[in-house]
Amino acid sequence: MDTLGDILKKIRHWVRPWEMGTEPMEVRRAVLEEIEAKVVAAGGGKRIFPYNRVRVHLLVSGPDERAMLEAVVNEGWDLEGEVRRRMRERGVELPPGFGLEVGYTEETGPEFGGRHFHVSYERAEVEPPRPGEPGRPLLELTVTKGQATPQVYSAEADRIYLGRMQEVIDHEGRVRRRNDVAFAEEGEINQTVSREQARVTWDPETRGYWLRAEPGASATRIFRDGRAIEVSRQDRRGVRLQAGDEVYLGRACLKVGLRQL
Repeated sequence: MDTLGDILKKIRHWVRPWEMGTEPMEVRRAVLEEIEAKVVAAGGGKRIFPYNRVRVHLLVSGPDERAMLEAVVNEGWDLEGEVRRRMRERGVELPPGFGLEVGYTEETGPEFGGRHFHVSYERAEVEPPRPGEPGRPLLELTVTKGQATPQVYSAEADRIYLGRMQEVIDHEGRVRRRNDVAFAEEGEINQTVSREQARVTWDPETRGYWLRAEPGASATRIFRDGRAIEVSRQDRRGVRLQAGDEVYLGRACLKVGLRQL
């Protein structure tokens, strides 16, 4: 006879089959939904996420699967950026110093509950910036040529995707990328933007935002102080952004702002 735990697992598998899935996209969806479920109401219509340290533990069967999954996570996922975006869209306040890490293990335990992942949470003390050391600036991207959603993007995200269409679908109908600044499908200027055009990443060592062009994307350039800087598709680091830069994605253009909080 099944135990209550067995029955609950079966019900969860019937109602939310992706929670027990093994495909990377199923795991990613289940992880995001579990993190969102930790949001609490703080009263007065305010909703908060109470943890500033989140670690996602992914179960792998061996070195080969780990290598494959690491490639998927590093190149195709942006869990922290996705969490930030979802929370922002739902009006949920994230605590100071919020960060998300992904780890891998070959050892399962009861915390996995039969799934291929589990998430651990912590609320840690955040050290204030040292005297004389500037905090992380707020990145502002304003679309000046072309139509995009949103036309003005402001965030402190670690990774920001730029391209045409909000969701890029692979040949099997699965979402492989979500653009944070998504240019419309229609329009002559918008059509010059590749669906996977570029990304902006925050580098904690240099304390700067860097623009990278994606492989196969249309031309990506930065206009700064009257000169054009080509962002090579072969350069995996990219070009560091400065306030006032004009970033051209094809013929579409964004103006860069960096505001110290």
